[in-house]
Amino acid sequence: MPSSTVPIFTPDNEPYLGRPLLVLFDRTITKSIAVHRQLGARTFGTDLTAIQIAGVEIIPQGISIALSMRELIRQAYLFSAGILMRPLIERTGMIYHLHDNPAAIEAWNNGWPHKSQPTFDSLLDLVMGPGSEEERKAAGTVLHKLVHSDPRSASFNATVRSDGLLGSAAGKELNEPMKADTVSALATNCLDKLTNISISLLGAPSDNLHCGPTHPSSGTLR
Repeated sequence: MPSSTVPIFTPDNEPYLGRPLLVLFDRTITKSIAVHRQLGARTFGTDLTAIQIAGVEIIPQGISIALSMRELIRQAYLFSAGILMRPLIERTGMIYHLHDNPAAIEAWNNGWPHKSQPTFDSLLDLVMGPGSEEERKAAGTVLHKLVHSDPRSASFNATVRSDGLLGSAAGKELNEPMKADTVSALATNCLDKLTNISISLLGAPSDNLHCGPTHPSSGTLR
């Protein structure tokens, strides 16, 4: 059988290696895993409050999504990484929403009855912080359209071919650094916020953090 012509990249030869925002993403991952290795152990040795229980359910999902995005960037599947931006924002914003509104935890546990679920725009505001109304609407629209089969999502899937023509990528995108930067920046922001809220909910880790390479599962929360 002929060998595959699709490259499988490693940390040593991935196409966006060395881009500053990706380097920052990697450093944020390393710190987050080190912090959650310590904090995760605490969740198995004590009775948890309602907001802590929500945290140990939501935060690991967000971390898993962020790590998935990192692997997709490594393999240059940038459109798929982009689709995961909205689910990551939703989880990051949700734990902050519940932290700021403890009375909402019961509704969250009950599946948000009576249309009590916070809007995506409100979660986006919690994640992205202050900005103009125009910027917020534009970001929300892009994130929504990426998830659905909408013509306006095509711009994030567009790529320039080797002959200079514009096409829609069906696989790896090897020459789209701005897309890689966009996904890296958003994922870094969310992952940093998830780490900070974990510390707020479960207490600060000790100063003796091992921030070397680690398996993602070592940060498991109960």
